[in-house]
Amino acid sequence: MRLGKREILVGLVLLFGQLAHADDASAKIYEYFGVFNDKDLEQITNNIYAMPLLVGGGEGHLVWNDAESATNSLRNTYKEIESRGWKASVIDNTKTCTLSANLALVDVKFSRMNGEGKAIPPEIRTTLYVLKKTAEGWRIIAFFGHGSAHRPSC
Repeated sequence: MRLGKREILVGLVLLFGQLAHADDASAKIYEYFGVFNDKDLEQITNNIYAMPLLVGGGEGHLVWNDAESATNSLRNTYKEIESRGWKASVIDNTKTCTLSANLALVDVKFSRMNGEGKAIPPEIRTTLYVLKKTAEGWRIIAFFGHGSAHRPSC
């Protein structure tokens, strides 16, 4: 089967559109890590997360129904990681899967660093973020910690 110029052009437009969505969703994760490191709870709950937010990982799943529940949980997270010497979380790499124009998965490998610039064990962490595009832009609607050997395939 031979593709015409029109079919090739439509395919390229769709491909570049998907890549732009992937870049936008990935950029939101880098923004999130920046405001997380700044401990800007208002920015996180109002401009990064969309409520309700599903959080999952090794201990099970929970839902943050509103900004207040997210803020309380984040305060506890900061207390816990700061007790281990945390100063910043640093992204090693991301892998983005665009599921549609309004839904993307961004898998992130990152480290939590102490004041000496050393990774707090486990040195490499992985979290899968689910982002939805809203009228205000990309928002995190769920995230799940998982083993680094099991990254999604798009």
